[in-house]
Amino acid sequence: MKKQIHILGLACLLLGLAACENNFDQINNDPNNPANVPTAFLLTSAERSIVSELMGRNSSWGFDIVPRRYMQHWSATLYTETDRYQDIRSDFSKFYSGGLKDLVTVIQLNTDDATKFEAAKSGPNANQIAVARILKAWTFQNLTDIWGDVPYSDALKGDGNYLPKYDTQEAIYADLIKELDEATAQIDESAGSIQGDIIYEGDMAQWKRFAQSLKLRLGMRMSKVDAVKARQTVAAALGKDLLASNEDNALYKYLTAAPNNNPWQQQYDFGAPEFALTTTMVSKLTTLKDPRLEIYGNPAENSGKFVGMPFGVGNDIAGSFGASNVSLPGDVVREATSPAILMTYAEVLFLKAEAAARGWVPGDAAALYKDAIRASMEYWGVSATDAEAYLAQPAVAFNAANFARSIGEQKWLALYMQGTETWSEWRRLGYPELQPAPAAVQNRPIPRRRGYPQSELSLNQANYEAALTRQGPDLMDTRVWWDKK
Repeated sequence: MKKQIHILGLACLLLGLAACENNFDQINNDPNNPANVPTAFLLTSAERSIVSELMGRNSSWGFDIVPRRYMQHWSATLYTETDRYQDIRSDFSKFYSGGLKDLVTVIQLNTDDATKFEAAKSGPNANQIAVARILKAWTFQNLTDIWGDVPYSDALKGDGNYLPKYDTQEAIYADLIKELDEATAQIDESAGSIQGDIIYEGDMAQWKRFAQSLKLRLGMRMSKVDAVKARQTVAAALGKDLLASNEDNALYKYLTAAPNNNPWQQQYDFGAPEFALTTTMVSKLTTLKDPRLEIYGNPAENSGKFVGMPFGVGNDIAGSFGASNVSLPGDVVREATSPAILMTYAEVLFLKAEAAARGWVPGDAAALYKDAIRASMEYWGVSATDAEAYLAQPAVAFNAANFARSIGEQKWLALYMQGTETWSEWRRLGYPELQPAPAAVQNRPIPRRRGYPQSELSLNQANYEAALTRQGPDLMDTRVWWDKK
């Protein structure tokens, strides 16, 4: 009897093992951690990660908030250490381990013969690759403009290289231009759109316009260090389709509910107001009778008037004002769905105006300059009547003899909520003429770059030191390659 029971038990065990073997792949799959992730999900993840790291809020405020304060658009209402240039270093590692890694994976999955058929379920392989390359170029343009030389050609190789060298900004710019041209040529609009794209919802014609508009930005950024290459790059970009209206603006679209809503709604509706418009900003907008003042900021709660926050003062002075006595950022920029701005038609027009003013391309610089201001006004909801009244003022008129000042000052106003780009153009053009923080730490001037992360000093020291040998000390007043006097 025992023998029969043992035999029966063995048979049941064998049947069970066979059943497990037949269904093992299904049983062993965790539905919450799929082995094969659609590339559409990776693209969404990349866009969300990069925008959040640069312009939103991850573990702390995105990098864009720092130059927004350097450029005196906003000032802290309580803790002014950043306004006073105390913090030298900032960490770029999350860009590499987050969004950039996702973009590289999108490219790999759409390239590898073993995976590209599955990847094509999210859209044509070539179009997915092209969008990932364009987003990579935009991200690296921001990284190198913030830090200068950064890991680039050796980066994002995983096990292939844990200690990437730093490429020169000059070399990075040259490769970014190549990448944008190749990605533009790679796009096949007739093949169809792609999925997972928050910025342009898979519209490939828009991605081509954005790529060449970025190329225009890169070309003009080189104007002080390589005028010949800058002129060639600008002219080539102007020969392509660029952002041609505010309908073409590159915008990251937030949703109505957390955690995908505009981080500024989260901050001002559910937290303490940390930032207010500066006296510098309010004074300039008021002096010029700029109708964007009522959009960029709100009247102070207690007085009903526009009151700027002094910039770069000590914590004690800043804290004595009280958030209800100064103008906080406007309702429009704090709406749940108010988008993050990657690039606008107004910026393209300012770049065209400068190219014409330099004599690099034919065109009426003054007319393009006015069109740029109109485009900015339109984007922010200003009426055409108010925009024309603004342009009619002598103080706003284009000065061909000092086009850098005219364009620089108006760009400083138009690039509101784009702190990194405002900072870059201020460094390049030299306008507006901003004064350093009065309580700056160690009397430091307005920063011209960010310091490298502390981790690089210990984990990648040889390559870190090689970058300093080329670029200069790891300080905030060291100028990046294109930022020449």
